[in-house]
Amino acid sequence: MDDTAAVDGFAATMGGKMLDVVLVNAGVAGPEHRSASAATAAEIGALMFTNAIAPVRLARSLAGHVRPGNGVIAFTSSVMGSVALNTGGHELYRASKAALNSLSRGLWGELQGRDLTLLSLHPGWVRTDMAGPSAPVSVEDSAAGLVKVIEDQAGAHKHLFIDYQGNEMAW
Repeated sequence: MDDTAAVDGFAATMGGKMLDVVLVNAGVAGPEHRSASAATAAEIGALMFTNAIAPVRLARSLAGHVRPGNGVIAFTSSVMGSVALNTGGHELYRASKAALNSLSRGLWGELQGRDLTLLSLHPGWVRTDMAGPSAPVSVEDSAAGLVKVIEDQAGAHKHLFIDYQGNEMAW
């Protein structure tokens, strides 16, 4: 994700191939201290690039290869990216996912008229290395839910912030 030459060149390898779904999944927790006041510019830049800039850059480069009609571009976002639902904590990660949501809204504006659906997906608090073993959602349940949401929303021709159970979320 952070190799800009690879991201920029990837679409060129597609030729005339079309995709039904582009699922852009990128996320790092950020610096161990997770505090904006303690973070260096380099730490903030790396976090924002990985979690927000690079995913939208990849999606933008592949948008012309997404099949019109039922094609979907989906980003792995997070409830932590919701400004309306901000309960505090993990401020840098929250800011990076809010930036992803904002950038994806901008991308949606660019894609108007392309006959696509764009989704910003909250996978749940999933038992991964990043969330830890106390997270309540299994990887399997999250993945199955995300696949169902993508399938159900294909052809919706709108941009939604939605969780793995199909619930729309506040931006």
